[in-house]
Amino acid sequence: MKKLLKTTCAFAMASAAMAGSALADGHSVDWAAELGDHTGTDLRIQVINDPYTGPLAQMSSEFGALTGANVSQDELGYGGLYEKQILNCSQGDDTYDVLFIDGIWVGEFAESGCIDPVESRIADTDDGIIAWDDYMESFAGQASWDGERQCLPIAGYWHMLHYRTDLFERAGLEAPTTFEEMLAAAELFKDNPDFPELEGGMAMNFQRGAAAGQQYFEWLYSAGGSPWASNFVGSDDVYADLTPTLNNPEAVKMVEFFNEIAQYGPPGVESFAWDERANAFTQGKVAMINNWSVRTPLFTDPDISKVTDDFGVAMFPHAEGQSSVPPVGGWIMCINANSNNKDAAWDFMKWFASPEVHTDFVLAGGPPSRHSAFQDKQVNAEQFWTPTLYESAQAAWPDLRPRHPGTFQVIDAIGLEVNRAIVGEISAQEALDKANENVTQILQSEGLIAR
Repeated sequence: MKKLLKTTCAFAMASAAMAGSALADGHSVDWAAELGDHTGTDLRIQVINDPYTGPLAQMSSEFGALTGANVSQDELGYGGLYEKQILNCSQGDDTYDVLFIDGIWVGEFAESGCIDPVESRIADTDDGIIAWDDYMESFAGQASWDGERQCLPIAGYWHMLHYRTDLFERAGLEAPTTFEEMLAAAELFKDNPDFPELEGGMAMNFQRGAAAGQQYFEWLYSAGGSPWASNFVGSDDVYADLTPTLNNPEAVKMVEFFNEIAQYGPPGVESFAWDERANAFTQGKVAMINNWSVRTPLFTDPDISKVTDDFGVAMFPHAEGQSSVPPVGGWIMCINANSNNKDAAWDFMKWFASPEVHTDFVLAGGPPSRHSAFQDKQVNAEQFWTPTLYESAQAAWPDLRPRHPGTFQVIDAIGLEVNRAIVGEISAQEALDKANENVTQILQSEGLIAR
């Protein structure tokens, strides 16, 4: 198995001002001199349809003003984006120049030749512009594969517990820190005449397939479990032994917890995925959700949210006797190996990901990925959740989800069985025994473990 590179390590529209901005070490970069003239170049970006695409489009227009490039972006849903990117790669398609890919796809995309590694381009760029040590360590690792930095980690997500502060205050409760406390709170809020506005206490991702499969990994480490033999918090060689351990006792207990807390969710929660979970909270239908931080700014938007002033965030809960290991994910920005505009793509990437521009992106509503953005006084003043998010980012484990070439199949296979346990078709033990068997076969067919 190939080894990963170990790493230890309000938007202001101002076209003229963006021609010179600060490097990580405080001195200015002359972007007009740093970036090439790309007049007439059509630079196309392919990206997930997530909440940060609006700020991305704003920033892209600034890059166009600096370089003359015509920047456009196409947005797709999660599964559709993966399928189209893989298909385009297999066909040698050069339609897109910059690909936003989920960090967990990096192994498959790198080994399939879909993306150009940026390691050599980083070496040829001012360290202050790249500022790799400024990236959050738990997210930066997701941009590397096979001993090389493949992409730039520009949109880091971490999970936090989002909860209704007004309802918790009325109920005399503190934000839960353990699974047990969360379960008790969910039960209290479900069908409670004191809270008639609620349809459930807690909404989670239980939809069959990728949603439930990813949720398995997201909760597993805080439950005290491990998904394969060499993947545990602190492992120095995560991919040394991929033998699945999906049915470990901690995981079985966790899926039993999923089944139980689903009883206190809103109607149809067993088919909820990312959008349904967030919408339930935004519309004031549930008291709690675990949620990716990219959506947190949306909850403050009065045009779409009914809970703008009535929610707070807390660290991801954990099983009794365990520690919080918040899920980490997000999107890395890569050069399409088939692009005809690779120099322009790299110019856009290094500019967009640079510390100063990244902070502007965060202030516009984009997800922070750098220490400097998390520590920015304006960011903290305008986004009250960032201190808790920063704590979460520092407690996260980079390899919480698999990133090898079989990742998409593995997650989908686990999600099928976990959902069956949640809806009561089979027991948690039966579900994870079957998932372990199926994933073993997938990894064997991919040549990732011996038959």
